[in-house]
Amino acid sequence: MQFSKAAEYALLGLTHLASAEHSSVSVGAIAREEKLSLYFLRNVFQKLRAAKLVIANQRSGYTLARSPEKISLQDVLAAVEHNLTLHACLAKKSAGCAHAAKCKIVLRLAKVQKNLNAELAKIKITDLI
Repeated sequence: MQFSKAAEYALLGLTHLASAEHSSVSVGAIAREEKLSLYFLRNVFQKLRAAKLVIANQRSGYTLARSPEKISLQDVLAAVEHNLTLHACLAKKSAGCAHAAKCKIVLRLAKVQKNLNAELAKIKITDLI
């Protein structure tokens, strides 16, 4: 599993907002200060807004929707990543495969996936500042 550019931008944007402490910050300011693509960052923030991780304020930019101690890495990744599973067989939308009933690989990967999800849920935005 490798984080996408969207995940990287989301984490940089959210840690920037968390550092601003209740101040509203524009996406343009974040892009400038973090040296990120404004166009791409805007798209990422739309996803963060849809996931209710940020709030768009009239004319003044964005703030965190909840305290940074309550936003986990798993929340962020779920908002911007297409797929968080280690293998296609573990995806909820997976149609499965002919070997699923006897596959020892997917059973082991399911355990790894469970542990990974638990660790991602433990890491908060405040841990990244």
